[in-house]
Amino acid sequence: MDLKDLTPTSETLEVKIVHPTTQEPFLNDDDTQMVVEVYAPHTKKYKAAIYKQASTRIKVSSMDEVDFETLDTASVEFLAAITKSWNITYDGKKPKLTEAKAKEVYDQIFWLKAQVEEAISKFEVFTKN
Repeated sequence: MDLKDLTPTSETLEVKIVHPTTQEPFLNDDDTQMVVEVYAPHTKKYKAAIYKQASTRIKVSSMDEVDFETLDTASVEFLAAITKSWNITYDGKKPKLTEAKAKEVYDQIFWLKAQVEEAISKFEVFTKN
């Protein structure tokens, strides 16, 4: 065995979007499956975003009252920061990915946010050769 055998094999993970209740693939008008590609947990981009989110959580936890709205906003901002690309239809259009648009989509489509978060939590960075 070699230490390099446990080197991550991918910088990103692709989340195939499914209907939140039927689990059927969610399709664009051109019959392609909607997907969101995010940076994997071992990447610099992901780590920078998670450090920013952690700082926000620490600030919120030091307050007299927990501000849950701020925590929710921080989680939306985190996902927007780690989203690398997407192929989605939103409000009748295939929007260009920008951080602002990603924040809007993750904020409005709560079940999409949940699917991306779940995929990240299940991501297996190491694979056997």
